[in-house]
Amino acid sequence: MAYSGGLDTTAALHWLKRNRGFKVIAVCLNIGQGADLVDAAQRAIDSGADAVHVPDLRRAFLKQFCFKALRAQARYEGAYLLSAALSRPLIATELVRFAHEEGARHIAHGAPPKGNDQFRFECSAAALDPALTVIAPLREWEFKTREQILEYAKANRLPISTDVLPTFSSDRNLWGTRTGGGILDDPNVEPPPEVYQITVDPKKAPDEPAQVEIEFDQGEPISLDGVKMSAEELVSKLEKLAGKHGIGRVDTMENRILGFKSREVYEAPAATVLYEAHNALEQLTQDNELYAFKQVCSQRYSKCVYDSQWFTTLRESLDAFFKESQQFVTGKVKVEMWKGKVRAIGRSSEFSIYDREKANIQRPGGIPAGDIEGYLGLRKINQMTRAFRQKPKV
Repeated sequence: MAYSGGLDTTAALHWLKRNRGFKVIAVCLNIGQGADLVDAAQRAIDSGADAVHVPDLRRAFLKQFCFKALRAQARYEGAYLLSAALSRPLIATELVRFAHEEGARHIAHGAPPKGNDQFRFECSAAALDPALTVIAPLREWEFKTREQILEYAKANRLPISTDVLPTFSSDRNLWGTRTGGGILDDPNVEPPPEVYQITVDPKKAPDEPAQVEIEFDQGEPISLDGVKMSAEELVSKLEKLAGKHGIGRVDTMENRILGFKSREVYEAPAATVLYEAHNALEQLTQDNELYAFKQVCSQRYSKCVYDSQWFTTLRESLDAFFKESQQFVTGKVKVEMWKGKVRAIGRSSEFSIYDREKANIQRPGGIPAGDIEGYLGLRKINQMTRAFRQKPKV
């Protein structure tokens, strides 16, 4: 069972033991959620788990999932950087792997019946091993509200935090956080301060901006300010720096897989900075046709990730395209962070296709005047043809 240590999965684990009579093995992945996983593992045992696995998959999560989305510049509906969505196929992969190791015939998750994650978990599991049966306690049990789940946990003396909010849900990993429910269900209410976990209020951020230089190798970040570091170290350091300056907050009305809208609040400080820097480097090293076409593919890729289509030929094929598109996206980008905003203020690459001489419109030369006149004549043909037949609107 995928176990997070929260109210839902703690109650679901106990329910599987008591109501279904299963032997339950909890799988609690370390993907940078900022929680004490030793405590979470003990909580699983105290709730009835027969065993617990706690693999450290931070690097795999970033390099095999998040950095692929970064290369694609994938943003669901132009806003969400897919932090939770990207983690679900990895969690499903580990569930299937441990099921095979343990000889289990079932896997389980604690996703709610109206949420997106049930699709991501179960579609991924079906792709990896369709012979496994998936159990979703939150779709099966008798509880209809979060308050009822909380009462069940209290009645059975389950090890939950005494300050669990009855309707507030949150998800966190190295790529960002997602929060929904509770007061956020009213789209006209400003998110209260306690919603935000890893970013400060931009209005309370430092008055002086901060700068950092990020180096990329074929579209993947490899260093900060000239210091090479692992993926998880780089993203962790950038999260703290960008979070301090209020970077990466998003408050959006999102279209869920089931078709209805939900109000979601996201924080993605490190991812937001990396997306900005990566985009600046692509603008420097990619021609206009590739750059424009890549944006079209990016939208479809983000929908694949969001809509539980990770293990599909389409996603794999798009990844192959994006990987090829990054062969010259190597270089350094300097970004500035200030009061919730980030912008690229410098970029350099040995593969830059920027021609300073040709770009300077104040200096003649570079492109022969005759060539420009010929090109201009071709560009005017459509407008001239229309002018003879149709009157343009002014």
